[in-house]
Amino acid sequence: MEIKQFRKKYDLELIAASNAEIILGRLVFHSLFGKPKFQHAGMPHHIFNAFLDAELLTKEDWETLYRDIRSTPLIEAQFAESTVSVETSMVTDLEYPEIGKLENSFELNKIRKFTFGDLQARVMSSLMRVRIDDYLELLKRNHWEDYDGRIRKVFMITELYYGSIKIVIERQFKENFEAGLKDTNLKVKNEIASGKSVEYTFDHQDVPFAMRIEKVRTFNG
Repeated sequence: MEIKQFRKKYDLELIAASNAEIILGRLVFHSLFGKPKFQHAGMPHHIFNAFLDAELLTKEDWETLYRDIRSTPLIEAQFAESTVSVETSMVTDLEYPEIGKLENSFELNKIRKFTFGDLQARVMSSLMRVRIDDYLELLKRNHWEDYDGRIRKVFMITELYYGSIKIVIERQFKENFEAGLKDTNLKVKNEIASGKSVEYTFDHQDVPFAMRIEKVRTFNG
């Protein structure tokens, strides 16, 4: 499944270049025609950074809020399917940590199936939404130039989705695949062989593969 199909089916954004530092409240520059960008001229890294820059937060308040949002617990994700599939042609484009390192000794186009399973989510709490909304109102009222020029037109992550990585290869490539694993930090959680295929499962290592984003301008606590 490619990015636009994923968006249409799940009403979520597939994270093309993911890492463990993508957290709730992160700001995103989004285009209907391209993949979301986590870096954009003038855009703060995180919504709390915008509040800190406008001196609506002290450094201590910022640290407390940042710690609180990072500790949002994982819950079971509400998907109709038990797994989410990604087209094998997109595996390289995902830039998922450690997966790219496999290319050193294993051709990723030999992967027969790539899915995310054991699906979990982090969802911004109602209390955190209200707190952010209150600060946004202050920002609009007292620092309109900062609000209008830096974050009004961008999006904010309010949900993150995680899943163990499941990779299916043909048994004939098993030796090469396992040799490639030595170049990565991927640890095999489970291995199942059936017929001519082998399925490997790896832990998500706290790296999200999808997100829900909301426009800052219409965000409501």
